[in-house]
Amino acid sequence: MEELQVDNKLLKIILDSREARAEKQREILKNFPYTLISFTLNIPGAKKNSDLYSKIHGVGMEAILKSLYDSNKKIYYIKTYNYSTGPEGFISVDMDPLEAKKMMVKLEDMHELGRIFDVDVFDKNHNQINRSMLNLETRKCLICEKEARYCIRNRSHTYEALIERIEEIAHKYFSGKERL
Repeated sequence: MEELQVDNKLLKIILDSREARAEKQREILKNFPYTLISFTLNIPGAKKNSDLYSKIHGVGMEAILKSLYDSNKKIYYIKTYNYSTGPEGFISVDMDPLEAKKMMVKLEDMHELGRIFDVDVFDKNHNQINRSMLNLETRKCLICEKEARYCIRNRSHTYEALIERIEEIAHKYFSGKERL
């Protein structure tokens, strides 16, 4: 019974953080009515933040900003937070939301750490732009390449296997670049 209570507490913390993120998104869109990029990481389980995850998020923010700057997009707002529930980043940019989603999908699909990135795009009315709107394939599982939502729903892989795969991807990326 004790374990269930801990799980319920953790679930409440995660749900509260999602609601706080959505509120933050609404506030940013109110002040900057442009396309909003909201960036977190795909990390399963209770431990959502660590030095490694913060580093991955930092690399992701740099990659997102580089893509926007290289495309000569006007950025109105940039902010990152480092919470116990995971790092979060927000960017308000003057560009078509569908174009922004295409750019972010390319980043998720092509960057060495992209499988760990979770980049959401919203239009100025807080409508989320998703891959299906662009007729693109859904995200693949980190381990088996099936649709990620299938594996999540069926709990096809253990938490430990997923974390091990995330750390493997990260260590491969960072090895040779700098010490972890």
